[in-house]
Amino acid sequence: MTLDGQITPSDCDLLIVGAGPAGIAAAITATRAGLHVIVIDKAQFPRDKCCGDGLTTLALRELEKLNFDPATVPSWFDVEAAWLRSPSGREVCVPLPSNGKFAAVTPRLELDNALLTQARDEGITVIENCAYESLSVNSEQLFISVRANDELRVFRSTWLIAADGMWSPVRKSLGLSEPGYLGEWHAFRQYASNVTGTA
Repeated sequence: MTLDGQITPSDCDLLIVGAGPAGIAAAITATRAGLHVIVIDKAQFPRDKCCGDGLTTLALRELEKLNFDPATVPSWFDVEAAWLRSPSGREVCVPLPSNGKFAAVTPRLELDNALLTQARDEGITVIENCAYESLSVNSEQLFISVRANDELRVFRSTWLIAADGMWSPVRKSLGLSEPGYLGEWHAFRQYASNVTGTA
């Protein structure tokens, strides 16, 4: 990776920072359009993420566009009905339409790992344990510095997608983060076993 003491950049059309669902979906879509894509993520997969684990109808339609197979996720569970409970304790069961899939639940640890595996199966280079450091622009090319296993690497790319989450280091390095912003969406989850009746 070095030449005369300088780091020789690795070339790609598109570098994506973040190998979660958004980054992998972008990578698969761009690769199918003919671009040479590299994805980096600071974590080692499989890894967990703070998430409510629910997949909405829109999320399921987006996964279908990727030809994603839910059978690759061990704990995938299709939701067939929603239970609503009022503060007074009254319960109502709302069945979802039976002519398709409209909601599902799956641990992010498993979903993200299955998507990453699909990306690799489609020939996409995914580099784990690789953290974004900085960005510079020169002659319409982006030079993205990263740290992988305590070594500095540089990627030269035409485009960059920051799919690195709520606290995006890319967005922060570009001065695009809103100071003090703590987000508008919150999720929680709890796993239980041997549950009988409605939860």
